[in-house]
Amino acid sequence: MNLSASVVGVILHSMSAGEILKEVKALPRRERERILKAILDIEANEPTQPRMKTKRVRWPDVEARAKRIFGNRVLPSLVLLERDEEAF
Repeated sequence: MNLSASVVGVILHSMSAGEILKEVKALPRRERERILKAILDIEANEPTQPRMKTKRVRWPDVEARAKRIFGNRVLPSLVLLERDEEAF
C-alpha cells in the first residue's frame, strides 16, 4: 500500500479521530508505520505561520476594587452563616 501525503490528508480530514484510530489499529505493523510516517511528513511539510505578537491582557485588580468599595471591613461569609442556620 503506497500512500502519498495528499491521500492520507484527504482520508484524515474525512474521518473522525476514533474512526482513524480503529482503522489504523486493524492494520499490520508495517502498514501502521507507513501511515504514521505519511502523517509525520504532512506535519513536517506544512508551512509554519509566523507567531503573531500578542497584546498583553490587563486584568482588573479585583482586590483593589473591593478595598475601594468596602474599605477595611471584614464581611461575613454568607455560606458559613447559612450552614450554621441549617444545623439548628
